[in-house]
Amino acid sequence: MHLRYSFALGTLLTLSAAHAQGVVTLTNEDGEVVNGTVIVAPCDWSTDTVSLYSMLTGSSAATVNVRRYEIWPVPGTVNFFCWGVCYLPAAVGTHPTWVSQDHVSMSPGVNYNNFHAYHQAQGNTATMRYKFVWYDVANPNGPDSSWVDIDFCGLVGVPEAGSLNAGLTVWPSPTQGMDVQMEYQLGRGGNAQVVLYNVLGEAMRRSNVGAAQGRIQWSTADLAPGVYFAALERAGQPLATRRFVVTR
Repeated sequence: MHLRYSFALGTLLTLSAAHAQGVVTLTNEDGEVVNGTVIVAPCDWSTDTVSLYSMLTGSSAATVNVRRYEIWPVPGTVNFFCWGVCYLPAAVGTHPTWVSQDHVSMSPGVNYNNFHAYHQAQGNTATMRYKFVWYDVANPNGPDSSWVDIDFCGLVGVPEAGSLNAGLTVWPSPTQGMDVQMEYQLGRGGNAQVVLYNVLGEAMRRSNVGAAQGRIQWSTADLAPGVYFAALERAGQPLATRRFVVTR
């Protein structure tokens, strides 16, 4: 079944093949690169599906796996996904973090069509967000992971109020022991937050921001090395998201 879906306006990241893809390049059915973006899928059917193609970014073969996180759980819904094999549907909360048990051996230059994410709303219309992370099995916590967020039952083609022209820049990445700097632009409206998430989707730090634009700084001294996400949010809804890597 072909699902109509789109990038979330206001949260689509500016990507380049040189720095954003990670271990795999992810593309949608229209051939558009979606690494590091939010994909919005409406509640059109009893089971909604998002399918993505994946291709290794390096020149050597690698074994790649997928982790799925429930970021915005909606009680009463059901979900499952395919990577290597397709799993049986499970109620939300059964697998808050779901790691595929079937790794995929990938060769360079081959476009793989074996990823499919499924959501059964069961009559619920609230937006359910999942984060999918692709990683090299030989280095599961490495900084070269790839990710995409999928919002099922989201609003396609309608920008979040106040999200126009919102933006977030994060540097340095990798941090190499330095503090992380963030410049933000809110666009219309104010009263937002910059939220730090780990790869499990857990919020680890929040900074309130009210000015139309500005800069904040976070110490990385208490952060374990690894991949993190900084999100500019208003009323719990993301306006922009950036990935960065903490190193010593």
